[in-house]
Amino acid sequence: MRHIVMMKLEPGLFNDAAEADYRETFAALQAALPEEILAVRVCRNCVLREANMDVMVEMRLKDAESLSKYLRHPLHVAIGERYNPHVLRIASFDTEEEC
Repeated sequence: MRHIVMMKLEPGLFNDAAEADYRETFAALQAALPEEILAVRVCRNCVLREANMDVMVEMRLKDAESLSKYLRHPLHVAIGERYNPHVLRIASFDTEEEC
């Protein structure tokens, strides 16, 4: 299963420190749930346009149950608490197909 999330944050918020925070948190999540999170990557947008998101997190998960475990994990909850108040737009996409 693939899980993709893209977010647009308040202007200037997704800086080098925020990017490092995302990368470290999602690496820690993968380490905490190695049977569930098979791969993860955090990508920072490189073209500034109003329509573009700032950050994309792409994960390859074992299955739909793995998604539920990841979403409830304390590290995921904590990063949400840090950044969700500053999210202007968010989109997620989940698929069991190879794209």
